[in-house]
Amino acid sequence: MPFAVVLWLGEEMPAAQRRAAQARFAAALVASLGDAQLVLPTYRAYLRIVAAQGTGSAEGIDAEQLPDDQRHVFENWRIAEHDALTAVFGPHRQMGEALYELQDVHTS
Repeated sequence: MPFAVVLWLGEEMPAAQRRAAQARFAAALVASLGDAQLVLPTYRAYLRIVAAQGTGSAEGIDAEQLPDDQRHVFENWRIAEHDALTAVFGPHRQMGEALYELQDVHTS
């Protein structure tokens, strides 16, 4: 894959379990967005949208107020993120269970 997932979990986890969780997270992002090549550009665009809105987090953004192209990226990433978190924690996950970062494997 052209990206790597780094999960920061709230508890210590054996390395093999962490790698498996990160692989599930990555696979869910790819499945949701349709292609591994779309993950990093979509993630980076999403982060730019959140930063430009000045809310400090995605929760404070009203997607309906975004221009169509930004709304499309924003909503697609939120769906992909939800799918990835569900793949790792299941459907009854708690908010704040994990933080994540995506890295470009070609520059990391």
